[in-house]
Amino acid sequence: MVIHEVAESCTTAEAATYSNPEPTQPGGSVLTDNLRQTDANDQGQPMRRGERRKQHTKRRLLDAAAETYAAGSVESATISAITERADVGLGTFYLHFEDKDAIAAAVSGVVIRRVLAEEQVAVEAVRSVGGDPDPLALLARVLCTRAAETPGLVSALLRWEGPAPRVADDGTLLEGFRTALAPELAKRFHIGLERGLYRTEEESLASFALLGMFASAIPAWVNEGRTDWNTLASFLERTVLSMFRR
Repeated sequence: MVIHEVAESCTTAEAATYSNPEPTQPGGSVLTDNLRQTDANDQGQPMRRGERRKQHTKRRLLDAAAETYAAGSVESATISAITERADVGLGTFYLHFEDKDAIAAAVSGVVIRRVLAEEQVAVEAVRSVGGDPDPLALLARVLCTRAAETPGLVSALLRWEGPAPRVADDGTLLEGFRTALAPELAKRFHIGLERGLYRTEEESLASFALLGMFASAIPAWVNEGRTDWNTLASFLERTVLSMFRR
């Protein structure tokens, strides 16, 4: 299940290519995050053993949560199920996350960061062959690329209503996947408006419309057991362009 060409709608030159591995099989890790470790480590200094152990445990919890969501839903996942999968105690969980919403928001943040990083790679690939990527259409394809690799997880995050946004005890903003993705869509719509690509619309309404389409189409694709992600990506690209392009 490799997503190949960036659609013609995204480039005016020869299509660039990018791909992703086969979807993760049940029982395999569906999430790996390059978590920032410490300021000292950022400066090239080695982490202390206790800090390395703490980061390792947090990664295990995040992986376990992602795997639990992918096997069912975010709403149905319990802290007990996550800690059992991670093979840690409940007390250890609460050393890292204050509740279910906190770890779900952390997983959402990991996936959002990965989507945005992969989007930048795709943008550079299109531009390297002289193309001019459409901001929204390209993001739609990249989201399908991410869903192709981890379909259960992306589907679960898109179905999840998410918590009412709030600030956790450690100062982290807790919000759901869709809540975090909406402003990113609005930014890209704004970029398209500035470039004269799109018809004038209210940016937040445009982003909500797109988000609703993604949140319906991608989980439905997964539920039907579809694996032809290029078909869905191309459909979403065409739909985005027909909705907003001048």
